[in-house]
Amino acid sequence: MEEKSYKTGRIEYLDIFRAFGIILMIMGHIKFGSYFDKWIHAFHMPMFFFVSGWFFKTKESIGTQIAKKVRSLLLPYVFWEIFLWAILMIFVSEYRSLQTLQYIFTENTYKIPIENGTFGISPIPGAMWFLTALFFVELIYILLDWVLGCNWKLHVAVIFISCTGMLVPTLMTFRLPLALDSAFVGIGLFHIARMTKGSKAERIMDLKPWQTLTIGAVVSISIIICPTINMRTGNYSWYITFWINALGAIAAGWNISRYTEKLLSGRRILSRVSGWLKEIGRNSIVYLCFNQIVILAVTKGMDMIGIKGIVAKMPILIFTLAILSCFEVLICKTKLKALIGK
Repeated sequence: MEEKSYKTGRIEYLDIFRAFGIILMIMGHIKFGSYFDKWIHAFHMPMFFFVSGWFFKTKESIGTQIAKKVRSLLLPYVFWEIFLWAILMIFVSEYRSLQTLQYIFTENTYKIPIENGTFGISPIPGAMWFLTALFFVELIYILLDWVLGCNWKLHVAVIFISCTGMLVPTLMTFRLPLALDSAFVGIGLFHIARMTKGSKAERIMDLKPWQTLTIGAVVSISIIICPTINMRTGNYSWYITFWINALGAIAAGWNISRYTEKLLSGRRILSRVSGWLKEIGRNSIVYLCFNQIVILAVTKGMDMIGIKGIVAKMPILIFTLAILSCFEVLICKTKLKALIGK
């Protein structure tokens, strides 16, 4: 099933899968509409936890595994959050307070100030809650696997932790620091991916086109009908439907990405689009870290020249992706790549 690049050994359609997730995230931050926002939040963050679980390996020592996660997730979070906070402090009054810096290292999922611009731009740079959440997912799962092994005890532990993560925002008057309760739920998605890989259930990641479209349509309808889901804010509404919709959408998106890679490969112009998408997927951390501040700048620019409302949203997306592509080259093709854990 897995089609790997001969040169890199990567499963290249999963880079496209990641790229789709990142582009949907950016569109969500631009605010393409309430229904669109509701639709993407049901799966666009869960899919990244799932993909990470798919590539979980146990061959390295526990110390080596943890050190890699500190370098690739925690250090980029600390550096870029402080860097962007310092920039935003100049332009956004809400950031001219050490309390904002405190929130970056505590309640990073919901207390970082909101810039009330033309489109009601999301918390900046609030999207990076995902880095701390994924770090805790990887850290806790590595320790659980080391202590319990991959057996029924691990399954029970994951179910307990995931349920706790969903209940904490409902039962408590506060959120756990650094997206820890979101990480608890992410552990469930991470574990499901690990258990799916190499099992009979992996067949759902290799569907025919009509099966893919059917699942995608059914899940999309279900997402719109069901209450709103948002892992960042800890809103899981109907708990069972969260898992069904998230996993169904992941399966559909996974297969769509696989077919997209086949469609785009081998054609001169389309292969360039494929290559561009794969670069976004490989370097998704750049887009995660910088998308909101770029959206803010582009939106302000559009506002200054009188382009507002729904007419401005597609140009904002195009300019944002173009600028972020430049940032990607600047960071990933130079020694600055060390600042994103590479």
